[in-house]
Amino acid sequence: MPTYMPTFRPATDMLNTFEPTVAPSGPILIATDSSPASDAAFPMARALAASMNVPVQVVSALRPNTMPMYAFDAIPYPMVAEPYLVEGRQASIARQMARTAPSATPWPVRVRVGDPLHEIVDDARHVDARVLVIGRGRHTVLGRTFGAESVLRLLQMGDTPVLAVEPGMEALPRNVVIATDFSAFSLYAAQIAANMIAPEATVRLVHVSPVLSDADATMRAYADGYRKEEAKGFALLREHLAPRGFRVETVSLHGHPSDRLVEYLDAIAADLVVTATHGYGFFRRMVLGSVTTELVRSAPCSVLCVPGRARTIAAARASASSTQQTRSLAVEVLDSELHAFGTRNVGRICRVEMDRDDFGAQLLGQGMPLVGATYDKHDRSVTLMFGASSLQGEHLSHHLAHCESVHLLTASDGRDQVMRIVHGGGQTLLLLE
Repeated sequence: MPTYMPTFRPATDMLNTFEPTVAPSGPILIATDSSPASDAAFPMARALAASMNVPVQVVSALRPNTMPMYAFDAIPYPMVAEPYLVEGRQASIARQMARTAPSATPWPVRVRVGDPLHEIVDDARHVDARVLVIGRGRHTVLGRTFGAESVLRLLQMGDTPVLAVEPGMEALPRNVVIATDFSAFSLYAAQIAANMIAPEATVRLVHVSPVLSDADATMRAYADGYRKEEAKGFALLREHLAPRGFRVETVSLHGHPSDRLVEYLDAIAADLVVTATHGYGFFRRMVLGSVTTELVRSAPCSVLCVPGRARTIAAARASASSTQQTRSLAVEVLDSELHAFGTRNVGRICRVEMDRDDFGAQLLGQGMPLVGATYDKHDRSVTLMFGASSLQGEHLSHHLAHCESVHLLTASDGRDQVMRIVHGGGQTLLLLE
């Protein structure tokens, strides 16, 4: 019987397609519930601010009151917080700030009312925060605002890099691990992290590959190809980090990614591990990668998680060349426009991500060949179709109702790159490789 080997994407493909350098440009934002468990965020934010020469702001959130009703669950209702509650939280944060990061000019503090995670994500978006700094609190009591599961929710809901700081870490990290699968998202995470690392740091680029075997000719050829692409990926990442002056090392591990990474972090007593929340690598999940999830929960050091969203790529592509252009597709001819779009792009590999107003960004699928796209004017819906072949008659469909507008980004050579569909509740991005 023939031997089937898993396929892998050449490491240079994604890195050479575009360079995702579009990053937030706002302040450093501390999220705190004013408890001692969030203390670690303040001295770390002070160190980052001094290194990056950017301001620091602080956000906190008070949960809304609920109205108990007989035979019904408690119902949240809009409220204007009592002044004494807001003032009490502000005073508590002021004492926390003075205790953990005293300075001549206290940082501005905003106290918002609502679900803490939603309020923090909304605030970070509003100020275009370049990083959200929180105390990690892995060993605090259940239900703390910023436990591991809440960190993961922040990453699911928002686009802001999140730095979860271990207690006692008060200076820029010097012993850093950047976990990479050689995707564009990994490159983006490395670029974000480079601004938060001590100039004299040792940075280890770590990739965890499947266990490779040289048992027979087929497996040996696969292993050789994998190792060559791994070497190219490491070289490209080193090239991007070299101008920073870091001491850069490369480390290749084998086995289960999250297990091996946690073991390695512990063995070298790392200060910080950096990971992207999405990737085109071998191990991924629909919303957050299993590696990111496990690092947030189990890493023995501070964790910087950098969301790699579809719109990050879209923005990077849009700014990459002045010869690229975006055009809006007229609703009156949208059916024929989408038919033509599907015809000229059939078979191209796609990534699809929905960004909902109420939930945040969610990866719907990647590595999917495009079959086509249609528009139904009766209910203003767009249907995207994906499958192994447009000729086999079998495909997956993704239906988008109540579409408001469709926009198409085209490269200088005329090839379509990104389709943006604005619809009820948010937008969907279709990225073509």
